[in-house]
Amino acid sequence: MTIKLKIDNPDMEEQLMQFVKQQKEVTLEALKNFLNSFQKKDTIEFQKKDPKKHIRKRVYIDEDDEDLSDVKPYAHIEDSAKYIHDLRRVRNR
Repeated sequence: MTIKLKIDNPDMEEQLMQFVKQQKEVTLEALKNFLNSFQKKDTIEFQKKDPKKHIRKRVYIDEDDEDLSDVKPYAHIEDSAKYIHDLRRVRNR
């Protein structure tokens, strides 16, 4: 009896070769047990951190003490509809 296996994982292939060399006679049951050993789904357990203990507050330093209250962007535009119309016409060329 011949069994052909296509294994894409080189580590698994190497382990299977070692397993076959150790066994004098490989039965289907032994082969199934070997292959099923890779399908065990172990859940990864990790400890959740308490957000209140690991929170950090960002501190922003205002290095620039300029008074920008008088800055008004687009104050030079008198007719906003014409300005947008012209921008769209230039962009769509």
